[in-house]
Amino acid sequence: MYLLRMYRHFVIIYMKGKLAYHFSLIFELIANTIQIGIYFAGFMVIFHNFNNIAGWSRDEILFMFTTSWLAYSFSCFFFWSPMKDMGELIRSGKFDLYMTRPISPLLYMVLQQFQYTFIPRLALSIFFWIYSMSKLSINWTVETVVFYVISVISAFIIFSSITIFTGSVSFWAIKSEEIVALLTNNNYGLKNYTDYPIPIYSKGIQLILTFIIPYAFTGYYPVARLLCKPITYPVFAYLSPVIAAVTAVLAYILWYNGLRHYESAGS
Repeated sequence: MYLLRMYRHFVIIYMKGKLAYHFSLIFELIANTIQIGIYFAGFMVIFHNFNNIAGWSRDEILFMFTTSWLAYSFSCFFFWSPMKDMGELIRSGKFDLYMTRPISPLLYMVLQQFQYTFIPRLALSIFFWIYSMSKLSINWTVETVVFYVISVISAFIIFSSITIFTGSVSFWAIKSEEIVALLTNNNYGLKNYTDYPIPIYSKGIQLILTFIIPYAFTGYYPVARLLCKPITYPVFAYLSPVIAAVTAVLAYILWYNGLRHYESAGS
């Protein structure tokens, strides 16, 4: 509760600063809404010409990738901006300020910002998530609800861990913005591959999305299980919590070793 109150206090301060240029904030939100709206419009156009993709209907795919987008959007509120800016903070020596705070540098980086530009993505994801669920006949029982909630929480952890992992590379590579964008940007990064069932991709891409950058566990595998879709290895549908734990540990190890490796750039 203490951290939530602290985060609320920081968000209020952060948003007051942004509201000093309220037209800029409004235009950013409008631009992001249009961008995400165009994506969904393009998605609908695809299914105007095709009945299904790899045996998945429009509403099934819509439910799958909005499930993933919900977890991704919440993760980006906290970690996208801090990890995207890591390279610049280290190059300029500004990261020293975070090292002198009485709380964890990562926690302070998360607390002092709020990535409001993901609000349109979250809002539209919720809208189409509800819409797709209303079109599907999912047998919601206590078991399936618990399974789904755990899967979404696991997806949040997986996205957050991968983002932290890419940001931590800055401790050694200094300039890692491209790495962060490549792996986590939903417009042109590897994350974009998770918006459709992975069987449509080559075996190599499927291997990457399952075992190397495990985005397939944020939407495809758990939702395939809910929709009773065939999976080559059915056990994968239940592995999201395990993958989340593994990625979180790896991200923590890399971040911790990066802090130990860090030497002030000075200015």
